[in-house]
Amino acid sequence: MLAKRGYQVTVLEKQKQLGGCMQSYRRGSINLDTGLHYVGGLDEHGSLYSRFKELGLMTLPWRRMDIDAFEEIYTHNGKYIWPQGIDRFIHAMQQYFPHQKEGLEKYGKLLRCTDEEWMQKTNAWDYINSIITDPELVEVLSAPAMCKMELRRQSLPLFTFVHGTAAFIGSSWRLAGEGNMLVECLVNQIKKHGGQLYANKEVCKLTESDGRIISAICRDDSVYEADIFISDAHPATTLHLLEESQVVKKIFRRRMLSQENTVGMFTLQLQIKPGAVKYFNRNILVAGQHSVWDNAVEEDHVVKGVMISCPLADVIDGYATCIDILTPMSWDAVKTWEDSRVFHRPDEYYKMKDYVARQCISMAATAIPELEKSIECMYSSTPLTYRDYNASPQGSAFGYRKDYQNPLMTIVSARTPVHNLLLTGQSLMLHGLHGVTMTAEYTLRSMGEN
Repeated sequence: MLAKRGYQVTVLEKQKQLGGCMQSYRRGSINLDTGLHYVGGLDEHGSLYSRFKELGLMTLPWRRMDIDAFEEIYTHNGKYIWPQGIDRFIHAMQQYFPHQKEGLEKYGKLLRCTDEEWMQKTNAWDYINSIITDPELVEVLSAPAMCKMELRRQSLPLFTFVHGTAAFIGSSWRLAGEGNMLVECLVNQIKKHGGQLYANKEVCKLTESDGRIISAICRDDSVYEADIFISDAHPATTLHLLEESQVVKKIFRRRMLSQENTVGMFTLQLQIKPGAVKYFNRNILVAGQHSVWDNAVEEDHVVKGVMISCPLADVIDGYATCIDILTPMSWDAVKTWEDSRVFHRPDEYYKMKDYVARQCISMAATAIPELEKSIECMYSSTPLTYRDYNASPQGSAFGYRKDYQNPLMTIVSARTPVHNLLLTGQSLMLHGLHGVTMTAEYTLRSMGEN
């Protein structure tokens, strides 16, 4: 966005590969995506269409998920199918829950709501339960969000819940290829407009003079100077780069460093034997006996619910080559091994990962009976992995924990006390591919205010 507006842009990436959670990597004979599973709001009237078109991303091979069944939800009481389109979705839910017709009409209006200020100050759990009186329906409406956000009863703003749900119900899409296609498209757009991008450039210090950042110093001792610095790293990580500052007050530093973070994610990627599992153009959510509003894997390492996704890349003759399974995982579940690093973990950690993986597979097999015997090999990651690769404190999957009672943290300012240092990324306003795109615009507006 900056490059297209005439700024001379330089991107410094910590890792060997550009893209963060959008990047792909290869294991054996298959390509695996880190975090790109599906995208909402890419139809012509969708919330992301015009933004993706501006970024050149609509030229990619997006494929719409099953219009009549893009989400398949299993609870201990039954199975529920979600169609795309808010009207069709509400109608389908009313067929399952005819006694909740009035509440579902209100829910449909909520999904279209654009009055965001009141939603920022409203508790999601309380509001949903005020219009929906059937606990089973509350679970069904919430289940697809279990791996899109931290479903926390005490604090989650309705604003976060609605933005993380509505666009997908409107229309949901998968990329017919690996996530690196999206990364390469963005990289090419930046280069086309004169920008430069560098991998293996971990910024370890921001130097300040007269209340402004004058340079970024990298781990390899290279130095980059600029007029404006924008950090996509977690705000706490960014502040650690500013060891000494004339303008960052202790109260600001303390507030940003003391905020709680959301849970992380346990991701399990299964390589499937050829011809064993048919490709399914939907997501499958399996909820256990616990509420999806309280389903993170904790110290007991018990899995309480899973999301199952089938990437469209490398589908062969209609059969899946890879299946992804995700479940929320708290930092407490891996805290014992927090001093370890990638490829240097103790045996107990790998035993824990295997234990959690087997539970995920068993739970997923309730929806895909042939799954267990169809696995060729598997790869897993935990919040520790995300911490080490993405510099995300406690391996948080969604950045800062948003709290409807704390307006300063529901939407975090992109501006900092340092005049030419701004923030962007998932901790500010919204997370996920949809969220960080919206947040990028929010940061651009803040630049104008600066």
